[in-house]
Amino acid sequence: MSDYLQPDFYRFNQDSLFLVNWIATRLQTASHILDLGAGSGVIGIELANRLKPQSLTMVELQSEFMPYLQSNSQDQKKGHYDIRVVNSSFGEFKIDKTFDLIVSNPPYYLPGHGETSQDLRKGKARAFLVDGWLVLLRRIEELLTPEGRAYIVIKNDKAVLTHLRKEVRGLDLLEFVEKDLVILQLTRLHEDRHHQLS
Repeated sequence: MSDYLQPDFYRFNQDSLFLVNWIATRLQTASHILDLGAGSGVIGIELANRLKPQSLTMVELQSEFMPYLQSNSQDQKKGHYDIRVVNSSFGEFKIDKTFDLIVSNPPYYLPGHGETSQDLRKGKARAFLVDGWLVLLRRIEELLTPEGRAYIVIKNDKAVLTHLRKEVRGLDLLEFVEKDLVILQLTRLHEDRHHQLS
């Protein structure tokens, strides 16, 4: 694995690497990858290096991450895929394309729950202070190709999972429990099934 530049206030953890390895053992390729909440770019870049896509788009809300994300992306420019880095919230992110693989290690704590931090930058990276689960799920639904897959890694937290299950509408949700983590697989509902559920 490459050496990644990261800010002092927030370092990527084993959850990110676990998600990369979990996906890479199940998918052989992906044409267009979107990383929502990219942080320093570890998940997106590592997956792109393994799955050999045509493009990788990484979206990160916090401007504090951008110098690290840009630098880590520049190290990959000589590679085989196009890279786009976007400083935006999930809700404000605009793009005229869809993706067959969407990944996220989001700030999964609900506001007022989980571990709090005195550092606002770290707190924003860990809790949904901007947007929320509903916005993230809607953007996945909008940006996923009909046959695409999205994967989210979260802590095995009953309150978060209960909340998330209530927010899922136009997506099929499968949950894979791996020790203290849960991998969520999201796919688009096909039209015939969507009408049955309506």
